[in-house]
Amino acid sequence: MNENYGVLRVVRVKSGRAATSGTQTQGRYATGWLPEDGLVHVLSRQETSIGRALSNDVILMDPTVSREHARLVLDSHGWHVINLTSRNVVRVNGHAVPSGGAMPMQPQDLLVLGSTMLQLIAPNTLEAAQPDVMQDMYNGANTLKLRTSSARFHEHSVVKGRHPTPAPYQPVALPEQPEPEQEAQPWDDDEEVSVLGAGVTMQFALPQRMGIRTRWLIAGIGIAILLISAMITIILNSTVGISALSQNGVSSIIAALTIPLVPAVGIFLLVNFMDRYEREPWFLRLAAFLWGAIIAIPPALFIEQNIDNIIQNVFDPNNSSMVIRVFFQGLNAGITEETFKGIGLLLLFIILRDEFDNVTDGIVYGALIGAGFAMVENFSYFAQHSQNSLVFLIVGRIVLGWLGHSTFIACFGAALGYIRHTRVRWKQIVIPIIGFLIAVGLHSFFDFVTFQASASISTSAGNSAIVNFAQLAIVANYIPPFLAQLSLLYILIKSLSHEAAVIREFLAVEVSNGIVSVGEYALLQNSFQRTRAERRVLRKSGVKQWLRVKALYQTEIGLAFRKWHVNMGDKPKLGYVQPEDAYRQRIKRLRHEIRMHEVKTMKV
Repeated sequence: MNENYGVLRVVRVKSGRAATSGTQTQGRYATGWLPEDGLVHVLSRQETSIGRALSNDVILMDPTVSREHARLVLDSHGWHVINLTSRNVVRVNGHAVPSGGAMPMQPQDLLVLGSTMLQLIAPNTLEAAQPDVMQDMYNGANTLKLRTSSARFHEHSVVKGRHPTPAPYQPVALPEQPEPEQEAQPWDDDEEVSVLGAGVTMQFALPQRMGIRTRWLIAGIGIAILLISAMITIILNSTVGISALSQNGVSSIIAALTIPLVPAVGIFLLVNFMDRYEREPWFLRLAAFLWGAIIAIPPALFIEQNIDNIIQNVFDPNNSSMVIRVFFQGLNAGITEETFKGIGLLLLFIILRDEFDNVTDGIVYGALIGAGFAMVENFSYFAQHSQNSLVFLIVGRIVLGWLGHSTFIACFGAALGYIRHTRVRWKQIVIPIIGFLIAVGLHSFFDFVTFQASASISTSAGNSAIVNFAQLAIVANYIPPFLAQLSLLYILIKSLSHEAAVIREFLAVEVSNGIVSVGEYALLQNSFQRTRAERRVLRKSGVKQWLRVKALYQTEIGLAFRKWHVNMGDKPKLGYVQPEDAYRQRIKRLRHEIRMHEVKTMKV
C-alpha cells in the first residue's frame, strides 16, 4: 500500500518560445487555463521522476520541460531534487541546480522546471531535528553539505536566499535525451519568491460582543416575520385555491399542488450539484427558499397590484397607449419582484457575511430564493388557469421557464458575491448595482413581451398572422433567459475553479504544520473524488462516521476560505479565539473522533 509523502502543486506556467526558428509547437500545447486534474500531483513514492515523457511519475505537459527533467527524492536527510538535464532550467527558490547536481528542499519551497513553477507540500518532519542537513549525492560518491535556515516560511511567501550556492560536487550521470521542444522564458526574481494568491463559520457570523438576549431578540423577530408572512401567504393562496375549487373543480387544485413542486425539486438538486466545495449549510439553503416562497411574496404582490392599478388608470386601454401601459406593467413586475427577492440576498450577505463566501454562494442562494418565489407564483397560475391552459402553463412555466425566477435573481447574487473577490471599493459598489439592473432588465423584458403578446392574441383573435407572430414571440422570449443561464454557467465554472485554487493555496501550509494530511489535501481539490470517498465511508462505517468525515472535509475547506478572506482584507474577530484557530481545533477533534471509531470498529 502506497503512502502519501507529499504533494507537488502547480503554481503557474509561463508560455515558452520555440527552441529553433523552424519549430512549430505553439498550437500543440495549451497556454490558457490548466486542466484541473493536472494541478496537484501526489507523491506516493520516496523517489519521484518528473518530466514530459509518459514514463515519469509526474508528467508535466510543458514543451519547455525535458523528457526526463528532474528527480525528487525523500531519504533520511529529507527532500532533495536532482537536475537530470544538461542545460535545462531547475531552480529551487530562485537558486539554480547545476546539471547532474542536487539541492535540498523543504516543505513550501518553490521548484521551477522549465516554464512550470511547482510547490512542495509536505509535513515538516525534519524541521526541528536537523537545522543542518547533510545532503548525500544521489550517486553516493561525494556529499554536499548545505546549511538551511531554521526560520520557517511565511504562509504566502518564500524567503529570498534560503539556499546558498552549493559547495563543489561530482555530478551524476545524465540520461540521454533530446532537447526540449521550446526554450523556457526567464523567470523574474519577484515571480519566483511569491506564491500566487489565488459549522465554525456560524460561530463567528454575528458580532461576538452581541449578548445572548440580543441574539434571542433577533431570532425572535426573524421567526415572527416568518410566521406573519407565512400566514399571509397561506391566506392568499387559500383564497385563490377556494376560488379555483369553486370555478374549476378539484383537478385544478391537484394540478396546483403537484406540478409547481417539479421545478422546485429540480432546482434543489441542481444547487446541490453546483455547490461542490465550500457547501452551504442546509438551514441557510432552506432559509433562502423560504424567503422566496413566504416572505417575499406578500409585499411584492401587494405593491405590484397597487402600482398596476395606478398604471391602468393612467393609460387608457386603447391601441395607441397599450404598448406604453404594458411596458410599465413589465417594469413594475421586474422592479418589485427582484427588489424583494434581492433583499433576502442582501440580508444574507450583510448579517451572515462569513457564510456568503464568493460568486458560487451568490448563485446558490439566488437560485433557491427564485425557486421558492416561482413555486408559490406557479401555484396561483395553475389554480386559476389549469383547466383551460394546462398544456400552455406546463410548457411555459415548467419546461421552458422552470429556471426563470432563479436566473433573474442569480444575476444579482453572482454580482453580490463578487464583492468577496475584490478589494477595489468602486467595484464593490458598482458591480452589484449592475447585477441588480441586469436582473430587473431581464425580468421586465420577459414580462413585457409576454404581456404584449398575450394582449395581441386576445385583441386580434380573428387575425391569424398577428396570433402566430405573438405565439412565436412568446417562445422566442425564453432566449434571453437562456443566454443569461449560459453566462451564469460560465461564471459558475470559473468560480468553482477559483474555489479549488483557494484550497490549493491556503491549505498548503496547513499540511506542513500537520493540521491537514497529504491525502486530504489532494482529495479536497477534486469534488467528485471527495464525494465518492464520503460514500465509501457511508457504506463501510455507517451514518455517524460519514457525518464526521464530511464535517472534517468541510471544516478544512472552511479554514482555507477563512484564510482567503483574511488575505482579501477581512478584519480579525473580537475575542481571544479567532476563526482560524477554531477551525484547527475542530479539525483535530473530528480526526480524533474518526480514529477512535476506527479503532473501536477494529476491536469489534
